[in-house]
Amino acid sequence: MGPIVIAFSYGATFISAVALIGFSGIASIFGLSILWLAFLNIFVGILIAFIFYGFRTRKMGLSLKAVTLPEILGNRFNSTRLQSVSGLIIAIFMIAYASAVFLAIASLFQVTFGISYELCVIIFTVVVGLYLVVGGLYAVMWTHAIQGILMLTGMLILTIGIYAMLGGVGPAHEAAAALSHDQLLDMGWENVPSGFTTLTSFPETFSPAFMMILTLIFGVGIGVLAQPQLIVRYLSAKSEKALRRAIPYGGIFILLMTFTAFSIGPLCNVLMINNGLSYPGTPDKVIPLIVSELFPEWFVFLFLFAVLSAAMSTASALFHTAGASIGRDVCEKGLMKGCSEKKSLKITRIATLVIVFATLIIALNPPAVVAILTSFFFGLMACTFLAPYTLMLYWKKTSRMGAWAGMLGGFLFTMSWYVLVYFKTAPQIIGSSLINEYVWNMLDPIFIGIPLSFLLTYIFSKLVLQDKEEKKIVIKAFENI
Repeated sequence: MGPIVIAFSYGATFISAVALIGFSGIASIFGLSILWLAFLNIFVGILIAFIFYGFRTRKMGLSLKAVTLPEILGNRFNSTRLQSVSGLIIAIFMIAYASAVFLAIASLFQVTFGISYELCVIIFTVVVGLYLVVGGLYAVMWTHAIQGILMLTGMLILTIGIYAMLGGVGPAHEAAAALSHDQLLDMGWENVPSGFTTLTSFPETFSPAFMMILTLIFGVGIGVLAQPQLIVRYLSAKSEKALRRAIPYGGIFILLMTFTAFSIGPLCNVLMINNGLSYPGTPDKVIPLIVSELFPEWFVFLFLFAVLSAAMSTASALFHTAGASIGRDVCEKGLMKGCSEKKSLKITRIATLVIVFATLIIALNPPAVVAILTSFFFGLMACTFLAPYTLMLYWKKTSRMGAWAGMLGGFLFTMSWYVLVYFKTAPQIIGSSLINEYVWNMLDPIFIGIPLSFLLTYIFSKLVLQDKEEKKIVIKAFENI
């Protein structure tokens, strides 16, 4: 794939309906402080991701003949079991992120057309399932490039339109900053987050609103480095030159998409007050409400098409990655070693359909808003894979046992934190958090899980050294680096 296709495919997969609907909506509550996520999206999601991970991942993937994250881990550490477990974790928990995409697009269609949320989810499920099973990754990547252009066009028009309605950039931000807590409550906010100041300033340090911002910013901003659906884009690049040339294109795309999406969220409150609209009850419906009520019909359909493109691009990439994790990583390389490519493809397609169906079930009764589901998945993948993945690329002495310890340690800690401590999930699972202090029970597990995973990977690599076969593979893995 060439640089433009790689850049737009990566961007369209990364910045989906989740950002356009979910994070724009969450910005309507937490304000312009969400723009720090836009900075991390560019600095970490593009510059660090491509420069420090992309080139080495591609070279090592070619040397080890790997096309997925679990496969490069399995081949690097000579462990099909490691590959299978990695693939299983990805396939199961990717359902949470896919559900966030479904929730975003269904919220848009529900508000715009007034049809039931459940029907929207079912229709989108059928469309994505058919779209994915018919084509492969390369068809998906070319489609994503086109979808990326549609997304960019729609968001630019929306942003320009909102600023124009409010008299320009300066007056728009001044109006947002001037909104009082009482005005926001009168408009329909359920409550003002504790520690919230204004829509254009950061919350009070270590307040509940501040802790929530940290989760949203760092969960996605750092978690992007270990996203399986994005890593496969490095492995599919036709050359290092194409990957290098994709950096500026991807950076510009991510800058325009995230900056516009996160900037307009807070301004929607001003538009709703100015036009007598009530807050729609959930942040996921804020942008759909503004578009359907205040924009001309032609743009409503253009925006629908743009967001649908965004949702399709991400959902198809997620399902392709999850399906391949089961078909190739779990079955072909693990449970059914040596099975034919045709049989592996059949298993992948069946697994993909099962995962699509599971996503449908969860999306019909979503446990949280779009932004929270997204942060959960990004954070979990980072705590599970970032340490072994990073050290695999840079430290030749990383051993199989180190990779196992880092991966499982990060995964088990993160899941335990969500079950026992985290304020959003623990009460729903065990009744109440084991820690009542909000600074701790609102702390995203990524702040402990990632350092813990790195520490475990290093310690166990020192304690249990590589065997002779691993040492041979290391030489091969680094032959082009």
